[in-house]
Amino acid sequence: MDRQSDEQLLASARCDERRKDDVMSELITRYVGVIVIKANKLARGVFNRQDAEDFISEGFLGLLNAIRTYNEEKGSFSAYANTCIDNKMKTALGKARRTLVLSEEFDPDMLREQSPSADELLIEKENRREILKKISKILSPKELRVFEMYLDSYSYRQISARLGVSEKSVDNALSRARAKLKAAHK
Repeated sequence: MDRQSDEQLLASARCDERRKDDVMSELITRYVGVIVIKANKLARGVFNRQDAEDFISEGFLGLLNAIRTYNEEKGSFSAYANTCIDNKMKTALGKARRTLVLSEEFDPDMLREQSPSADELLIEKENRREILKKISKILSPKELRVFEMYLDSYSYRQISARLGVSEKSVDNALSRARAKLKAAHK
């Protein structure tokens, strides 16, 4: 049996209330890796592992909100879920930063010590460039441009406006890119 898309899973759960728990479980399984990666990325630097766990919790709340409020007319579930997860985590990050700044333990030198150095930023930029170079051999120029903008946190609407294409075209390009990258990864 073919694996159902996120949108198909959600539609089946809306039609059959008994499937709701199975759908929730499947979507959580699909997005747990994304949530953990995003949480660890946010927690890097000033924050510690405990904060990463807090961000993971916030990410799951964002995912659950996305599952509850998704409207298929607005685009793909994946983009919507990622936006909800990002927003929940960024809100938690803002609160954590304010708490850190207001706490008595706050030491401004700690920010400088734990911020990435110019060398680390350069290495990260080089790594991204190398990865994108490899990806460019797999994706079409349009798919690559859409994929890069998506990685830079542009919304479907922003990508479509910048490239002068429809949001559906953006969604299709990202779907093709994901499929090609998954196939290349196997």
